[in-house]
Amino acid sequence: MSNWKVSKQKIALFEHHNAEKLELARIGSYQCVVQKGLYKDGDEVIFAPEKSVLTGKIREEYSNYLAGTNHDRVKSVSLRGEYSCGIIIPQELLGDLDLSRIEIDQDISEKLGITQYIPQIPQELTGVMEPITISSRYGKHDCEQFGVYANEFTDGERVVVTEKLHGSQAVYFLDLPSGERFVTSKNQLNNGLQIIENDTNSYWKAAANVNLWNIISQGLGEFELNSVQAFGELVPIQKGYTYGQTEITIKLFDVRINGISVPYDQLSDDVKKLWVPIIYDGPLDKSTIRKLAEGMETVSGKSLHIKEGVVVAPYVDRNAADGTRLRLKILNPKYKEVGEEIN
Repeated sequence: MSNWKVSKQKIALFEHHNAEKLELARIGSYQCVVQKGLYKDGDEVIFAPEKSVLTGKIREEYSNYLAGTNHDRVKSVSLRGEYSCGIIIPQELLGDLDLSRIEIDQDISEKLGITQYIPQIPQELTGVMEPITISSRYGKHDCEQFGVYANEFTDGERVVVTEKLHGSQAVYFLDLPSGERFVTSKNQLNNGLQIIENDTNSYWKAAANVNLWNIISQGLGEFELNSVQAFGELVPIQKGYTYGQTEITIKLFDVRINGISVPYDQLSDDVKKLWVPIIYDGPLDKSTIRKLAEGMETVSGKSLHIKEGVVVAPYVDRNAADGTRLRLKILNPKYKEVGEEIN
């Protein structure tokens, strides 16, 4: 998801695929489900995304929909098969703030007394942090909701659908000229931090368990390498989602060579062995792809628990018109986010 903030944003509206009286609203790059006819394209609203901790009158207004031990935290909810990932705060709850005087994308969380909820990180995922100093190009990875970006695809375009794993995003970067490398998590990368090498840290242990450094430095085929960045899901991490693994491992979903994502079928066999399951590779068909998010996980081959969902991406990596990278998630209707997921 986008970096957390409470801000004024413009609404863009889209059809809800499964409800006549509801619409999808893209607010920033977040998806929200709203009553049909309540808003118009271009309306300006104050939006608080999931993991916002509310106080005062705003908390009271939304008390029936909040999560957490204190019933004060915004969570994602599924409404007729589409996820709504935050709340729109009406003018009457803004106090002295005048909506017309707030700039688009301006963070007003402090003015509203709203903070971000960050789950407690287990000891095996923590470590000593230091700033990332490698100067070579590296990027970040987020998945937005498919519903509000589906129209960015062209009919019949080749797409690749992979299983979305319920783990913790791990990031590995190797600068070939200098030999420097770093390991980090999604949240720490957003903060510009890396995890210093530690034999007890799960991110480093997973890399050692699968011989990742050798694979990404020597096993990528005929590419001219300057830098390699590998993204994957660390499993098993989240409660109830083992994927049949008995030791910590990494399942890759994106490898960027010199800053550019390489299609999975152009990578070496050693990399493919670490890849998340490919559920579909072919022309886009929205109704078919939505059904692929359902059912049981395929990593273990034993259907041990429900599938979290799928990720849809163009075969050749590209961005949406607003600059958002087209790596889009469709969550299994039976999967329930609880707001405690580790990143």
